[in-house]
Amino acid sequence: MAIDNAIGDMILFLDDDAVAEEKWTEKYEKLFISLPNAGGISGVTYRAYVRDGELIKTNEYFYEYAPTKNVLHRKPLPEYFSYYGWIARSGFMGAKMPPSELFLSVLLGGVNMGWLRDAVKGCPLAELFKRSKRGLWNEQTLAYCAKKRGYDTYQVLGAQAPSVWHIQHTDSLTRRKGFWQEFWIHYDRVANYWRLKRLGAQVSLYAYILACIVSIRRRLLPRLLATLYGWLTRI
Repeated sequence: MAIDNAIGDMILFLDDDAVAEEKWTEKYEKLFISLPNAGGISGVTYRAYVRDGELIKTNEYFYEYAPTKNVLHRKPLPEYFSYYGWIARSGFMGAKMPPSELFLSVLLGGVNMGWLRDAVKGCPLAELFKRSKRGLWNEQTLAYCAKKRGYDTYQVLGAQAPSVWHIQHTDSLTRRKGFWQEFWIHYDRVANYWRLKRLGAQVSLYAYILACIVSIRRRLLPRLLATLYGWLTRI
């Protein structure tokens, strides 16, 4: 809804339980100017805590950057060969260690990200996620829409990164525990192949089936049922 109704050149996303630094907007603007091919950028997110009504900011990363194994179902789509965080041909995600604090990546985080309106306006996000209960990887779907329009996406760390402090909770939409939490999170993983296929991506059915098989080795029952549901509904 925000993207569909935006009228400015730049759209910034911030979680309702995150606190942005004072120069947050200014830093995004400078980055988009300095990276003329950038359609999307994600800054750095740190942990924050609320104790006795006081906000405690830390320098701990809220999301750790975790490289994936170099296996078949993690191989990138052709358009992401130069990326350090990518969409794989299976529809799952892949990553390797970046060489610097500014690098090409689709692994943007909705808690702290910016987009050029022209890069993502018209992306059929609502239609593609109509069955989703968690919205996992919606940022990567936006990144693919931007890529189709000729834009790159970046992650930024260090002093130039737009920074926010995300309040740590024991319970949230994507970090709850239990059967249905795992079911719906995994459904989004499984459904991503079909979303990308609708968008015209050169996804591989073989890599997708392999990724599905590998992924159900942990938490077998909810993931297996989510996989079957994803195959039956195809989003």
